Amino acid sequence: MPKLLPLSSVLCMLLATGCDQSKPAGQQQAAAVPAAPAPDSAAAQLRAQVADPKVGDVYVVQFQPPGTAQKRYFFYHLFRATPDSAYLHPARKDAADANADLTQPDFQASANTMVYTRAELAELLREQPGDVNKARLVQVRRAD
Repeated sequence: MPKLLPLSSVLCMLLATGCDQSKPAGQQQAAAVPAAPAPDSAAAQLRAQVADPKVGDVYVVQFQPPGTAQKRYFFYHLFRATPDSAYLHPARKDAADANADLTQPDFQASANTMVYTRAELAELLREQPGDVNKARLVQVRRAD
């Protein structure tokens, strides 16, 4: 199985190619958000979703571009899960909102493929030492 770049490296490359932040906030529609569960139960649910990846999951990764206090979000569409790995397609662009409308072309899956072991998926839940983007998985959007 080929080993691909870590998530923070991919974010850096994607950010270096330029982000389209010129759209007014009104053009990005937010999806309906259910009431937030208690922090402990939300963290437990997130860990459970990562431990049991499902085709169609969208991994929402929060990051902070270096030199800013602004939080941004990037989306990774899970298209294949095996007993030991998960295959993801990153979106084309990042967003200012974790609940961005994924039907918009910029947030749909690209043709790039990223492969993670189950252990590597679990590591996405926390910020990695030395990561200038402070990237971490904050949400799994799953169709129920």
